[in-house]
Amino acid sequence: MTAINPPWWVWPARVAGVMCLATSVLLPVWYICQQSIAAMPKEQVVSLRELRPTMLLLPTGEFQMGRASNDTIVDPAKLYEDELPQHQVEITRAYAVSETEVTQGQYQAVMGTNPSRFVGKEDSARRPVENVSWYEAVEYCNKLSEREGLAKCYEVEGEVVKWPQGVDCKGYRLPTEAEWEYAARAEEGTVYAGSNKAEDVAWFAENSKGETHEVKSKERLPNQWGLYDLSGNVWEWVWDEYGPYKAESSKNPVGPLLGGSQRVNRGGSWSYDAGGVRVASRDRNAPDYRNRNLGFRLVRSYP
Repeated sequence: MTAINPPWWVWPARVAGVMCLATSVLLPVWYICQQSIAAMPKEQVVSLRELRPTMLLLPTGEFQMGRASNDTIVDPAKLYEDELPQHQVEITRAYAVSETEVTQGQYQAVMGTNPSRFVGKEDSARRPVENVSWYEAVEYCNKLSEREGLAKCYEVEGEVVKWPQGVDCKGYRLPTEAEWEYAARAEEGTVYAGSNKAEDVAWFAENSKGETHEVKSKERLPNQWGLYDLSGNVWEWVWDEYGPYKAESSKNPVGPLLGGSQRVNRGGSWSYDAGGVRVASRDRNAPDYRNRNLGFRLVRSYP
């Protein structure tokens, strides 16, 4: 029996059919992938280094908050009474803290502006942002959370700022005063963050030459938890309203609820003496206050 050769167009038709079938399967997959990339949190598609400092997860634990007997008081005439009484604090909610203060470049990348006074220098983008109010620091936290697809921690209505979830919020926020001091002390027991000598770890009045410096630029290593510039460079806004310490021990304190008009600053700055950059040192200002020695750093609760 003689075999019948198929028409010439059969094989091209089969190839075309296979291609159509493959396209009908792969095209929807490709489309879904593209949509997924478009919807991906900006954390995945924008270099985080451009938006914020590296975040380091800290261990939970307990510490003595406030001035200790071995703190160096440079000027005996200054009583530093708001650093007392020293009291026990337990941190039970895990959190990460930024390795450095937020820089001018990182603030500019998120907010689109740079309010700093120390601009126009070769290393300005790597210096801490300063001249920011507490309100602006809160706004940066919320915008950064949005950029990374995280829920915002703060509800802002004019000059009223609420923190409804407290330390359970998953977005970026300012540290509480207790979280700030716990991170700075790092279970080391030193007067400054990482040393008993201010010149080892801090840019302060005696060595700053009247200006901020690039973050992580001190020769000495950071404190034992890998954190830089917690002593000196710029004061750092924290969440808490300013008020006196209580002697009672507490867990995860978020500061007094006095309805007051001042928020706490910690860590000292380039313009303060060695007494002002101690771990225990405290200051406070109105939340709309700006100064070229005042910036901030970030925290996030985990998990």
